[in-house]
Amino acid sequence: MSFKLLRRGSARCIGLLSAFVTILLCLYYISIGQPNPTHIPDANTIGLPVSMARKQVPSAAALSGFSVGGGSASQHHQQHHQQQHQNHHATLQESAAAEHDNLQTDGELESQRNVNWGDKCYMLLQSQTNITAAEEHSRFDFQPEWMRSKEYWDRGFEERYEAQKKDKQRPPLKVIVVPHSHNDPGWLKTFFDYFQMDSRQILNLLVTKMQQYKDMTFIWSEISFLQLWWDQAHPTKQRALKHLVNTGRIEITTGGWVMTDEANVHIYPMLDQLIEGHQWLKNNLNVTPKVGWSIDPFGHGSTVPYLLSGAQFEGTIIQRIHYAWKEWFARQQSGDFIWTPYWRSAKGQGKLLTHNMPFDIYSIKGSCGPHPSICLNFDFRKIPGEYTEYSLKAQYITDDNVEEKAQLLLEQYARTASLFPHNVALIPVGDDFRYNKEREVDQQYHNYKKLISHIMANKRLYNVDIKFGTPSDYFKAIRQRMGAKAFPSFKGDFFVYSDIFSEGRPAYWSGYFTTRPFYKLLSSDLEHNLRAAEIIFTIAYNTARQAKHEDSIKIYEKNYEQIIHARRNLGLFQHHDAITGTSKAAVMRDYAMRLFDSTQNMIRMQEACIELLLQNGSSHNHGFLLNEYERDNFSKLPRKMPIQLVSPGSIGSDEATTATAGTGPAAGGAASTPLKNAEASFVVYNSLAQKRIEIVTLRVQHPNVRIFNDQGVELKHIQINPVWNITDVYEQAYNDMLTAGTASAGRIRTSRHQFEVLFVAELEPLSLTTYRVQVDEFNYKRNIATVYCDDCTDKPNAAEAGSGTATPTIPSVVVFEARAKPAGDIQLENPSMRLLFDEKTGFLKTITRKNKKQQLLQPMQCAIKFAAYRSAQFHSGAYLFKTDPEQSEAEKDVLEQYEDVRIIITSGPIASDVTVIYGPFMAHTVRIFNTRTHLDAAIYIENDIDFEPPPKNRETELFMRLVTNIDNIAPAPVQRDLLKEPAEPSSMPELPVFYSDQNGFQYHERIKVPAIGIEGNYFPITSGAFLQDSRQRLALLTTHAQGAASYEPGQLEVMLDRRTLYDDYRGMGEGVVDSRLTRHKFWLLVEDMPSGHHIDKPPSYKVLSLQAQQMANALRYPPNLYFLSNFEQPQPTLNQLVRLLPRGALPCDVHLTTLRTLSDPQLQMFPSASALLVLHRQGFDCSVSSQQVDMNSVCPQMGNGLGAVRFGELRLNSIESTSLTGMSQHKQTHRLRSLAQITLEPMELRTYNLTFRGEL
Repeated sequence: MSFKLLRRGSARCIGLLSAFVTILLCLYYISIGQPNPTHIPDANTIGLPVSMARKQVPSAAALSGFSVGGGSASQHHQQHHQQQHQNHHATLQESAAAEHDNLQTDGELESQRNVNWGDKCYMLLQSQTNITAAEEHSRFDFQPEWMRSKEYWDRGFEERYEAQKKDKQRPPLKVIVVPHSHNDPGWLKTFFDYFQMDSRQILNLLVTKMQQYKDMTFIWSEISFLQLWWDQAHPTKQRALKHLVNTGRIEITTGGWVMTDEANVHIYPMLDQLIEGHQWLKNNLNVTPKVGWSIDPFGHGSTVPYLLSGAQFEGTIIQRIHYAWKEWFARQQSGDFIWTPYWRSAKGQGKLLTHNMPFDIYSIKGSCGPHPSICLNFDFRKIPGEYTEYSLKAQYITDDNVEEKAQLLLEQYARTASLFPHNVALIPVGDDFRYNKEREVDQQYHNYKKLISHIMANKRLYNVDIKFGTPSDYFKAIRQRMGAKAFPSFKGDFFVYSDIFSEGRPAYWSGYFTTRPFYKLLSSDLEHNLRAAEIIFTIAYNTARQAKHEDSIKIYEKNYEQIIHARRNLGLFQHHDAITGTSKAAVMRDYAMRLFDSTQNMIRMQEACIELLLQNGSSHNHGFLLNEYERDNFSKLPRKMPIQLVSPGSIGSDEATTATAGTGPAAGGAASTPLKNAEASFVVYNSLAQKRIEIVTLRVQHPNVRIFNDQGVELKHIQINPVWNITDVYEQAYNDMLTAGTASAGRIRTSRHQFEVLFVAELEPLSLTTYRVQVDEFNYKRNIATVYCDDCTDKPNAAEAGSGTATPTIPSVVVFEARAKPAGDIQLENPSMRLLFDEKTGFLKTITRKNKKQQLLQPMQCAIKFAAYRSAQFHSGAYLFKTDPEQSEAEKDVLEQYEDVRIIITSGPIASDVTVIYGPFMAHTVRIFNTRTHLDAAIYIENDIDFEPPPKNRETELFMRLVTNIDNIAPAPVQRDLLKEPAEPSSMPELPVFYSDQNGFQYHERIKVPAIGIEGNYFPITSGAFLQDSRQRLALLTTHAQGAASYEPGQLEVMLDRRTLYDDYRGMGEGVVDSRLTRHKFWLLVEDMPSGHHIDKPPSYKVLSLQAQQMANALRYPPNLYFLSNFEQPQPTLNQLVRLLPRGALPCDVHLTTLRTLSDPQLQMFPSASALLVLHRQGFDCSVSSQQVDMNSVCPQMGNGLGAVRFGELRLNSIESTSLTGMSQHKQTHRLRSLAQITLEPMELRTYNLTFRGEL
């Protein structure tokens, strides 16, 4: 029949048949999800300007990744049909790409390799520059002849200046006068007090006066103050400020929330406060800063220039560097230089033109020229009641003295410009909180205006171009004048900063690296919880939007403001007088309360987000999660809470609360017998984007428990440890109450109502994993740790018998029976190593590692020592560090005053440790693990430090020192340069070298400079340090900022805490005596260097191994534990494992820095559908590793790029490559079709704007 129809040529039948075939073809193509083979440029060729673009490969392999759209098919099915239909799909999908913003569909290829990603193993090389900081610094004269005069301007400078005046080829003098006011968001007063008393008035005056003074310019840096002012300002003042900014008369410099410290700040909050400032400026003033202004941080690192370069800045200005650097840059005329990252980049990324202010300080006295006594004449502030050196000396400019004063001032300006080849002088006019009085604004403007007008009116006489301007004007001018001439390139940093102008002798600012560690740890705690909340909020909020969970959306939108406050409170604390610990004690408490409140809020935010993601689509319960930590107030360490076991049938009944009763004094302080089958669940949140293996520690009220994983399988290996009263202040107070008046009062003892469960958790990347703890009536005894300690614990019921309290419910198994400590040195051993501890001190002595066959290798000395430097009174304080020169020995044995020394050994199936306790001053623990994972190759160290109330431990700078036999001696050529070619090579001292991290972002080589003391050889670390020789590397990883040094060969030390009773005369006005109990955590790694190790040519850039980098991330961002605690209603049905990266982890060396929801531009207290994805490809050293560790089992190195990565089940509208702070890079936006297109170089940090769809 069909044959007849076709033969007759029926148009209707042919049309029906064609339509049927077309439908079949469409359904077929949809089912196979064929990818679009059209070429999309690599993400990095459309980003920042690069020196070398890589060849583009228009392969589908480079396009696979985070996909958006319809259903998926198997990879095999896709590949089978790919070639057959390629041409057809190219034409069909070119038009569809525009409609869907070029985003790929789920059915597209997922596992193909990004050919631009590069090798999975690579060697980082050092960049090639004209100036290397460490080399030049080692050659300086640290006791120059001009030290007493405090001015480096000598006869040589004067002669060069006179010669330049006669040089007709030299361009004429150009002067840019920049009025400014440096506003500290907290120092001697709190942030809000400064705003109320100074900053608000400054901004009000600027907006008013600059409308009158049409040529006056100004700069502003601290967005924290600007935001407060904006929110309270009248709309007419807001419009006036916006006009002044848009016309360039007020320039926003840097635009961070604060002027960040550069030594103690981790890369995450450093970038986050910059993003917060830039996003606020974009939403309110529609401006993006282009010039950096960092004039008050105490030394400058190379991370800030990298970030500003990534934010597309044109240049930056720095101030506080070593006095010897000031002189060197002046003599070399190299004060304008290209600051280059230490590692070589194929793209030439991270470089930034930098201007070093040539003189001591940013005040008018210290910045107009080389002679402060003359510069004092040109600070025209005269306020009734103020008596200062400038108010007494300065004379107002009149018609009678204008010529004389102009000539005097120009001589200073010309001398300043003589220090640069371009003859342009940048002259700041301001100081701390200046222009806060209307009278001063008038005084400074009118007097400088008269001088400028006189000079410009007599231009032929003076041959000078002078005007009010901004830093942007300066960088534009010097680029024009230099033309094709290249600025010198520089790599390194400017730590340690030393001034000379205060006392006429060097004063090293290395104390603040460690000052007030308690507050530095508070900052790390908020950083960790804010990052965790940001990531999970972005996923949960957009999941709620796409699933139409209206109640969850309301909760998230209502509480999003808390995330904004947390960002701003964390950003505020990165200020260079906050995280440094260099504000008055009352101001530090104000910062701490802000950090504490925001930490609490971010934990609650995590709870709300996790609750949504754990539930399936049908349930919408809230409020059933509880964080494991209780935080009473900022001044106390967080307290681990025990999980409460409940019988499954008793939820909602009275039994639910009685199941765990009997833990108070009435019950004798011991846990009751748990109900049979009692259980509880808890969720572990891994905020890292890689799989991780962690030792999870859980507090319970009963020792007889077992743990089940997310699949319901019982964990074979767990360990029950005691909780000691000495390491838990709550336990200490509680046990003291129980034993008051008895013979055991004050004794070190184990808790009888709390226990610690240790187990090994394998956590999926960015995941929520639910575990269950249940009463175990039979097999728990094998998991209980063995304790060795002399006179540490009571026998069963001994305390109760002494106090007359009956406790019939206490099972005998609750009490840990401590065995006598064996005589002789203590030994701990696991499959990777054997540790030996001193019998008397309890401190580590040697490490003997094992090879793959479990055979012991040669013992390695690795002794741990605690001691303290004696502070030099009035010369060592919050800022400065200096040992007491009047003492014969710089160090003191700080532990000898504590006679009550206890050593506790705990041994179990998972972990073994040695804890040594020196009275209330210190509890020091060294622990190794037996997990058959990479954790076995590392040593965990924990120090609880409590200086006790003053005047105890006064003038004490406590450190922990590792004394090893690692031969970390600098190569001979460096030493010859350093010591100016000594005649006898044998007379050359051995100069130790170590590597300190900077901001958790990069590492710098540090070689001892013997010409300066220990204070000048202490360097800041925020995440770690290492030293190495040709055989071994020893790496120490930490949780927070502190100072570190290697002052003698084989030694690595970190400063733990400081107490200095006296002020060091740098403005704070008080000593540092507000020490608190602080917990310091470290990982110690010993790794093997590659065989045949020799001096690298070209020199390599040293970084951590992959294992060390992963452990540093894990230490900084530990997993968060949340209890499922709903006793009033039946528990909701929950997903036991939620993978927030369901398509797989990020590559091993790619760290998810943040996934940060952007605020709605119109309603800024509400979230938008967009988020900034910040990725950091952390470079690692492939050649360094532990013998027994196979990191591929933890994180397989693929070299494929991001691949098919996807956040939850979310779909995207667009992926845009942006600047580091989320600003559009050019007028035209650059869209990516998938995250697989992202290509990062090792060490590179990049930001992308993801916009999520509003429906599934």
